[in-house]
Amino acid sequence: MGWFGSAHHAPATPPDPTLWPAADFDALVEAFRATGFRPANAWYLNDTANISYAHAAPDGGCLRQPVLFVNGEFDGICDITRSRLGDPMRRACQDLSVANLPVGHWLPLERKNELVEAIRSWLKTKEL
Repeated sequence: MGWFGSAHHAPATPPDPTLWPAADFDALVEAFRATGFRPANAWYLNDTANISYAHAAPDGGCLRQPVLFVNGEFDGICDITRSRLGDPMRRACQDLSVANLPVGHWLPLERKNELVEAIRSWLKTKEL
């Protein structure tokens, strides 16, 4: 029956104004009304092109420049500390730094100041 039982969809939940100021939420809703949610998911629907690009990428797709990944410790989708999800990234990035924040999937909304500080700190450390 899945997460939401026989309804097969999440219940309507009002936006949390501490995460989504009303004006921002309304703008996002209007954007999705205009374009739908498909463009936001296009990356996940683009496997064939992504795999073709990866096979043709210079240096086998390895990145030599410094790379920062900001990990959300409570992100059920992209957390790289409790799964092997980050293993390909670790192999592909010669100079990978990982910063962990106590957030879910929406880092800029949940901890904007901490995210900016993590990026600033990394830039200083890398002298970029």
